[in-house]
Amino acid sequence: PKVRQYFIDWGQWYLNTTKVDGFRLDALKHIDNTYFPEWLGKLRSYSNKELFTVGEYWSADLGTLKNYLEVTDRCLSLFDVPLHFNFFAASHGNGNFDMSKLLDNTLVQCDPAKAVTFVDNHDTQAGQALQSAILDWFVPLAYGVILLRNQGYPCVFYGNYYGVPSHNGVAHKEVLDVLMKARRTLVYGTQHDYFDDFNVIGWTYEGDSEHEDSGIAVIMSDNIGGQKTMNVGIKHAKETWIELTGQFSDETIIDDNGQGLFKVNGGALAVYAKKTTR
Repeated sequence: PKVRQYFIDWGQWYLNTTKVDGFRLDALKHIDNTYFPEWLGKLRSYSNKELFTVGEYWSADLGTLKNYLEVTDRCLSLFDVPLHFNFFAASHGNGNFDMSKLLDNTLVQCDPAKAVTFVDNHDTQAGQALQSAILDWFVPLAYGVILLRNQGYPCVFYGNYYGVPSHNGVAHKEVLDVLMKARRTLVYGTQHDYFDDFNVIGWTYEGDSEHEDSGIAVIMSDNIGGQKTMNVGIKHAKETWIELTGQFSDETIIDDNGQGLFKVNGGALAVYAKKTTR
């Protein structure tokens, strides 16, 4: 009982001292799961804040994560470890991963409000205890999934953004800046999924009236390049759309039915939006 109270006292001190708005809880599987509803409940009451909290329960088994959420009264969110391992499998699949199943058996698919999506973290790097780093070529595709869909709470890894020189990590800052801006300004409205091909998948958002020029089309391939006709909404009819990452310079014209033909290079991600949004 004294230790439990010390942690509550410490939590209050930490909130007062740092003014943080939430917590990341490490290594949940090694801690009594009955404690967190009590601890977070008291700190939320004390601070009168939501205190968004994400926990690291390192398991690729979706059932295990779902069970943990229930036994803790859904008082926190969890990192979507199964999604990370889908990314890992796809990046090492040599084009033989079924991209139409990229979101299968993931937390973000079944419980998006409690899923914190990520690509890599400090533990997945080479030489670390949970080594499972996503190959560099697939990193932009993986971030396209977590940043350009409105399900889940995406988490960008410092090492993916700036690179990790000691591990020969590539910095993806340029493309991630494009994707994060697109998330803020474009990913609104009705969503259409096109997870209908083994290699080339995509999705669109039609945008809404509250966000000027919003709407987006995303397409990716883990193998050869391709193209896909996707609907971005009839309100975009006759608009000119362009690719935002610099992969293509030619323009796409949206037809009278809101359909556009969008293409992607092999092993790449392409992101399209109305021309004025570049």
